[in-house]
Formats: sequence, C-alpha cells, structure tokens
Amino acid sequence: MRVVVVSPTYNERDNVDAFIASVVAAVPDADIYIVDDNSPDGTGQRVREHTEINPRVRLIARDGPRGYAAASREGLVRLANDGYEVIVTIDCDLSHDAQVIPIMLRHIADGADVVVGSRYVQGGGVRNWSLARRMLSRCGNWYTAVMLGVEVRDCTSGFRAYRSDVISAGTIAATTSNGYAFLTEVLFRLRRHGGYRIVEVPIVYENRTAGESKMSKTIISESMRRVTGWGFQRLLRRG
Repeated sequence: MRVVVVSPTYNERDNVDAFIASVVAAVPDADIYIVDDNSPDGTGQRVREHTEINPRVRLIARDGPRGYAAASREGLVRLANDGYEVIVTIDCDLSHDAQVIPIMLRHIADGADVVVGSRYVQGGGVRNWSLARRMLSRCGNWYTAVMLGVEVRDCTSGFRAYRSDVISAGTIAATTSNGYAFLTEVLFRLRRHGGYRIVEVPIVYENRTAGESKMSKTIISESMRRVTGWGFQRLLRRG
C-alpha cells in the first residue's frame, strides 16, 4: 500500500523533530506531510530543513483561513488526489503513539475503510489528564455517539487511517466545521452515506509536554452546538 502520514500544525516547532523521528521509526516507507498554518514559531521552516535531508518529508504551507478543520480538509483532499491508497492523520504534539500506525494499516488491509485510534475501547486510555478533563471527554464522546447515531466510542480522536477512496467520495470536502467538530462531522457524514466499515483500535493518549494545546472553550462550544444540531436533524429525518 502507498501510505502517507499527515499532520496539521500550528506552533509545533518544539515537537516536530521528535514527531518526524517517531513516524519514520514506525512506518519508514511512508511519506510524511506537515500541513502548517504559517506558524509564527517557525514550524514550517523547521520542516523545510527536514525536507532537505529526508525526501519523504514534505511541507504544505498554508496561507488561507487557519484552523484544524481547514488544514485537515486541504491536506486530506490533496493527498487523496495524489494517488495515496491510505492516509493516516496524527497530531504532531506527540500525544499519539506512531507505533500504532502499523496496526491501523493491517486493519485497512483486512477491509476496514476507516480506523480510529480510540481512548475508550478496551486497552485504550489517557495519561496526565485531570479528572475534570477525563469526565468532559468521556461525556462529550458519549453524547456525540448517541446524538449522531455513530457506533464509535472515541468520536473526537484525530488519530485515524482512511482508505483514500473514502476521501475521494467527497465526505471530507463537504464538511463545514471550523474546529475539532470536523472530526465528528466526518463520522456523521460517513454514517449518513452508509456502507463504510469503521474500526476502533486502542491507543493511550499522552498529554503534550511541549507547546500549548489548541483546545479552547470556543472550540468545545462549537462542537457541542454542531453535534446537537446534527442530532436533531437526524431525529427529524427519522420522524
């Protein structure tokens, strides 16, 4: 399989070296794309330095609207059009263990369309989170799964592997979310389309030790508003 690993970044210079090393160690034959939102800390420049010594590392430097969703859409759609068979999305902050990628690829080879790295299936978990953050994440994911009718326990995980034809079908390009609600919107649209096999594999999420989290009250609020709206749309269609 022709595999590419993609990560949207904003101010991740402190993590990008270790991130690239971890992905290379896990999947040495995969290409690596960093989709950078013109980070003021020099993340893009540091990635350019990596491209000079490793031809598998490449940079997509964005100057359009910033944000996780916009960067993810651009990267996924572009790479699906470039002929990759599998596209893996992963955070650059080292919260995701790249050693799980080969497990994801095995599930894709066995017929899965999407593989989600899940904190909330047996064997999964989180490290270095407060009790309040654990409860917020668990409750938020339960609410999302119920409202959207998706059989996924970790709807907000950004660690995923997609078969490229899932993306080429237009699901990703059609999303409208601005923040991390993008992740749940993708699952919702896949469910509405039907026929896709989504598999969850356990991951242990490690809280970042360098850089600053991009999560905010605004992002959480947008996610809950959109999930509620999509959920009521689903219920009205059933009625």
